[in-house]
Amino acid sequence: MKTIIKYSLLAVCILFAACYNDDVIASKPGEPIDGIDNLQHNINGNEVSFTWDLPTSYPEGIITPVSVQIVLTVDGVREGGAIILPDNPSNFTYNTYDSNKEYRFTLKVVADRDVQEDEPYVSTVWYSEGTTLEI
Repeated sequence: MKTIIKYSLLAVCILFAACYNDDVIASKPGEPIDGIDNLQHNINGNEVSFTWDLPTSYPEGIITPVSVQIVLTVDGVREGGAIILPDNPSNFTYNTYDSNKEYRFTLKVVADRDVQEDEPYVSTVWYSEGTTLEI
């Protein structure tokens, strides 16, 4: 009986470890938001500066200004939560860069959508597809 409980607990632990939140975005009806364009970076010592262009137009119902979400992975491990830059940002500086590590930055446009009262189960937050840069 004890071995059955041990193996059951082990299976549950493996199941929860496999369910890591990787910001999966469910399919949403309507026109998608375009992602950022022209993503560029510049490394200067322990700082990495990023610049990009936001979409020039948005689907109907999107409330501006938009935000940009940055998800950071260092050496294959996600670092903390997502960084949210509000008010139509076009640049960001990461100031703890270490050239001995591998970095992955994923940037997404995040916008609120005006949802009508007759759409009670539609999300008010919309994301673009991510633009990823590996350094």
